[in-house]
Amino acid sequence: MARCPRCGSEALEEINFNTYKCHECGYMIRNPDDLELVERENGDL
Repeated sequence: MARCPRCGSEALEEINFNTYKCHECGYMIRNPDDLELVERENGDL
């Protein structure tokens, strides 16, 4: 599961194509690549 890059919460909702909102802190993610960085931060790219 993807996490919010600001607060680390998994409470993300896709509100539009490629746009997500965190229900914990209200952070808007307009680039889903930001979410993938959370998933891969410990791995090799």
